[in-house]
Amino acid sequence: MAIFAPIINFKTNKMMKKYSKYATLLLLAIVPAMVSCSDDDAPKKPSREIVQVDLYKAEAETFQIEAQYKLTYDGKGRISGVRTEYNSQEISYTHGVNSITYRWEGNDPEEGVFVTRFEASLRDGRVQVGSVDRNVGTESKTYNYNYHYTNRGYVLDATFGGEQSFNYDWGKTELLIKGHPATYDAQYAYSDVANDYSFDLNVLPQLVDARADVQLAMNSYAQLAGVLGARYPYFLEDVDYTYNYLFDANDRLVQIVQTPVSLKPEKQITYWFMLHYADLK
Repeated sequence: MAIFAPIINFKTNKMMKKYSKYATLLLLAIVPAMVSCSDDDAPKKPSREIVQVDLYKAEAETFQIEAQYKLTYDGKGRISGVRTEYNSQEISYTHGVNSITYRWEGNDPEEGVFVTRFEASLRDGRVQVGSVDRNVGTESKTYNYNYHYTNRGYVLDATFGGEQSFNYDWGKTELLIKGHPATYDAQYAYSDVANDYSFDLNVLPQLVDARADVQLAMNSYAQLAGVLGARYPYFLEDVDYTYNYLFDANDRLVQIVQTPVSLKPEKQITYWFMLHYADLK
């Protein structure tokens, strides 16, 4: 390399300094553009926003879809609506500063058109007291309810209309729910499946456990809106069922399979919950 050094004269060095100056300016102009392109081309974080849940039911040799729930969110990421073709049901949420209301309506084949209105006052983002107006056909009934919470923010107890009450015991390894009447008793084990999605996944099993519509209105759909205290960080497994999970390449839950443990195989009813995300629509 040294043998080429004498060929470079003063004029050449001066010109190179000149070009070097322009090259430096050009480089300074290019670098921000390259950084900008790099930012734009950076892979986006996979969405945790669930926009659709497909519920399948397997019984004996049949496998069919039971319902398809489509969810919408407001600008703050809160549930604003749920719609399903099953019984033409639709739920519309209105979030206030210290309150929440929602309207749940549909057309039941046996009972006919129904409209349920839920309203509650909130304290620290949690339901304290409220009411549910249930209208089915020509009949109408109002239920009052109230909730209390633990120091960690989890539901401690709930009373519905003076007819039903629930006490929640959050133990180290499981959740025990004592109901009145006792037919509402339940036991859940804590899994290691994260519950960090756009809504509380622990609502899903409640859609198939044959609970009364009033319970759905006062408990499940309020929990779906994220106003029933703190969300437990992991999925809760009903001890009467076994659970299997499927995750995608981004470690997002895409399938939950729930199978009863006490029934003979030919009598089992297995439920599949298929989850769809906003960036995969």
